[in-house]
Amino acid sequence: MTMITAQKTRNPKTNSFTSILDQILNKYNLLTESNPLQLHAHANKLGTMLPDWKAHKDVKEALHRRLFKENQIEALVPDKRGKKLTVKKRAQYCAKTGDVSDIWLHVLNLAVPKNNTDKAIVAASSCLLQFCKELAEAGVDPEQINTYAKLPDITRASNQST
Repeated sequence: MTMITAQKTRNPKTNSFTSILDQILNKYNLLTESNPLQLHAHANKLGTMLPDWKAHKDVKEALHRRLFKENQIEALVPDKRGKKLTVKKRAQYCAKTGDVSDIWLHVLNLAVPKNNTDKAIVAASSCLLQFCKELAEAGVDPEQINTYAKLPDITRASNQST
């Protein structure tokens, strides 16, 4: 009896995490043409399904293979390591890129209070106000600041809690 071994064809690296990525991309119709804001809206859903740094790495590699741009990948799978940007550095970065979606992403990040206490809401509002001031000092167009960096609901909540 002669045994014949079948040669395996090598498939691209896939695992359950890239399957999860496929589900998210298909469910929300996210494509390489999607802007970072659209992708960022689903980052939490994807992030809760990825248990560790290895899973994040696999998903980022899969997105690279699918020709997503670096800023799109960062919006969908944000780096969880200790990158603490100061408000001033965030504003300088936004002024340098000139991209309003960067301003909006940083505003969303700064606007989320740590918890729902009055102190946290006031702190979030204070950070947003400081961010707007730093954007202006960095030379960002005032119209862009008014449109993308100001969240009246946060300011209103902060004023009501004091």
